[in-house]
Amino acid sequence: MDPNFEAKFERFTRSSIEQIESLSHIASEFSNFAKMPETRLEKVNLKEIIGQSIILYSQTDDTAINFENTCNKKAIVIADRDQLLRCFNNLIKNAIEARSGKRPCIIHILMYCKTSSVCIEIKDNGNGIVHDLQKKIFVPNFTTKSSGTGLGLAFVKQAIENMGGNIRFETVPNMGTTFYITVPFTESLR
Repeated sequence: MDPNFEAKFERFTRSSIEQIESLSHIASEFSNFAKMPETRLEKVNLKEIIGQSIILYSQTDDTAINFENTCNKKAIVIADRDQLLRCFNNLIKNAIEARSGKRPCIIHILMYCKTSSVCIEIKDNGNGIVHDLQKKIFVPNFTTKSSGTGLGLAFVKQAIENMGGNIRFETVPNMGTTFYITVPFTESLR
């Protein structure tokens, strides 16, 4: 019998348990995506939601998040507050994870108003998205990360479209990516 059997068995067992927990997490994410949480639509102040996401990620090392709001009125939209917050959390987190090398991550968020819609641009200075992968970015189950489930951007797209909005992106390899979101106004309050 191998004298290191117990140590090897313990390592194997621990590794197996971690893999099972990881697979369980992935299965839960797919399940949650498949049955998108019940949407509870309400009037939401877009600036407040973006601000909450910025607060969450603003303490990340070597990361600067700049927010510019050129709307001269409150941007009120009809949305599910939790889903919208999850969208911006996901987009900012992805921008941070797209960091290129050791250079600091700089994220610019611009919100501006048009006659019947609010537009948000989220721009990073990361690696960009290589051409071959660009068509797959919003596809459920697609990820470029070793630990990701590939549901983040698929969720964002579905949630934004459920609000009557749309999302697209432009990217330049080694320069960064900008996501463009447009959602319809509900009302504007002075």
